[in-house]
Amino acid sequence: MKRIIVFITILLVNSSFAQSRMNMHQLVNYLFDAMNQHNAVAIAQLYAENAEIESPNWEGIKKGAASAQEIYSRYFTSSPDLKYIITGIYIDSATVIVEYTSDGTMSQIEANTPKYMLGKHYTLKNITRLQIVNEKIIRSVTYFDQVAFLRQVGFFDQK
Repeated sequence: MKRIIVFITILLVNSSFAQSRMNMHQLVNYLFDAMNQHNAVAIAQLYAENAEIESPNWEGIKKGAASAQEIYSRYFTSSPDLKYIITGIYIDSATVIVEYTSDGTMSQIEANTPKYMLGKHYTLKNITRLQIVNEKIIRSVTYFDQVAFLRQVGFFDQK
């Protein structure tokens, strides 16, 4: 009898973990679909209100769904042709690591962006680590090669 209970418990735990993995995979696919549709509102809905968001694009930690919406809105405005392609997804109990490329052109630069970046095309390899709890992103940390980005947008061509 003990063996049957242990076996059933293992099945339930594995089934729950498999369901959780599937839900996280669906969330990542939904996130990247929204990113490719430039739908910052849909992206923000995937983030918890107290989510922490980090990237080499800014100093410190941005907080909350509203910050996610602002961040992606800025990306989509500066690079209206921005596209994302997932190259790998790795899922653990509450963490998803997504490898992907981002490809776009700096068509509309912000006030503090150097003018030499205007019209420059870039393709970057990125990794984002997402922590997901109750089907919401509670932490997002993105890494990319900032030197490669600066090279592609002309930073090192300046005299």
